Amino acid sequence: MIKRVKELSSSALIKDDIFRNYVESIESETLRGTSTICILSIINKYNGEGAYGYQILKELEEATGGMLVIEEGTLYPLLKNLEKKGIVESTKKQFKGRPRKYYHLTESGLKIFNHISGFFSKLIESIASLIDIKVVLKEKFIYCPQCANRISLRDETVRFCEVCGNNIEELKRRSLNQ
Repeated sequence: MIKRVKELSSSALIKDDIFRNYVESIESETLRGTSTICILSIINKYNGEGAYGYQILKELEEATGGMLVIEEGTLYPLLKNLEKKGIVESTKKQFKGRPRKYYHLTESGLKIFNHISGFFSKLIESIASLIDIKVVLKEKFIYCPQCANRISLRDETVRFCEVCGNNIEELKRRSLNQ
């Protein structure tokens, strides 16, 4: 974000190299993991039909109001790495006579996505008061109190967290009765 900011006056903090370098570094570290979670979320949204690269870029930019913009040169290596690790898989389909690669979460990729999105959600919720924001988690999920894995309340057969094995029946019952 800060990389796109131009100095507007000679007294702007952005002009100070120490300030700018530090802020750019923190933003870069923060965005690295956040962008992966967001990309997996978009792919998950289209998991039936799959999502292609340009679609992911545009949806990410639109959904975040331009706050999270990833260049093609960053997205495609990230997707290739996710594919290499077995988190996503791709299929090629023709679109208007041109091949297009559509990405889908694998079965283990969905489990990984549920865990890291649960962890991220609970992390943001837990630090919200420190950074003066309000976070409201959607009520269609519960989060394992032991490992933060995100578990859908729609799946009535789940009794134990598949990540850590914690019994979540009571937690589910309380959530459904609220």
